[in-house]
Amino acid sequence: MTVTILTVDDEPLALRRLELILKKIPGIDHVGSAGSCGEAITKIIELKPDIVLLDIKMRDGTGFDVLHRLPDDVHPGVVFTTAFDHFAVRAFEENVIDYILKPVELSRLRAAIERSCINLEAADARAQMEQMRAVIDDLRAGFHRQEAGSSRVDLWLRGTAGALTCIQRTDIEMITAEDDYVRLHTESTSYLIRGSIKRVQVDLDLPEQDFARVHRRALVRRSSIASVRKSAETGVCVILRNGTEVPSGRVYARQLLRTLPTVR
Repeated sequence: MTVTILTVDDEPLALRRLELILKKIPGIDHVGSAGSCGEAITKIIELKPDIVLLDIKMRDGTGFDVLHRLPDDVHPGVVFTTAFDHFAVRAFEENVIDYILKPVELSRLRAAIERSCINLEAADARAQMEQMRAVIDDLRAGFHRQEAGSSRVDLWLRGTAGALTCIQRTDIEMITAEDDYVRLHTESTSYLIRGSIKRVQVDLDLPEQDFARVHRRALVRRSSIASVRKSAETGVCVILRNGTEVPSGRVYARQLLRTLPTVR
């Protein structure tokens, strides 16, 4: 039996990773991919895949919105992919919908696909979609309530070793880039996760006004800055309250200095 799969993610690298992993799983026909909610809806209706690997948070909406807008006669199996939303993870654990935490690994993806196939074979597709729609409506409403609120401080991170760790968003003092990963720095430790600085800032809902780009590979919390020093030898250096020194590029330094409230 061949299983047709559509992948949906607004991050091209994430789509490419899914495509490469799917090639390693026998019996899979990757029929296409979509990079937005609108494109996903169109392709799901057109291609009618057996399973959709669906990102939760995208630039033009959420995976919940995609499923909410599908016609009643379109009922694919759904495996959500998510990087940081612990609300969705907890909800999925209690329901028949599967999820995968990013970065997606081969063994976890294979297990999710197998589970979805079993569910599709074991239940009437229309009845299962109706059940899933009820779950999706609850998750969608809860997700958007969280998005509108200002109290979202808990953050669950999946590290490179697979462990989930809870930190507070307000504890993040600096974000630095390390090849295909970024490191989140708190006062006492740091966490390495896959992604770019720009993508992680969006996924973690870190307010732009709270952070300043001081280097193309470094973003710091404004309230963590203790001083900004200039010298002929080292150029501009941003000193954090914990003593960390962060070299700053000239363009970023000028932008930072213009935004600092100074008293002359």
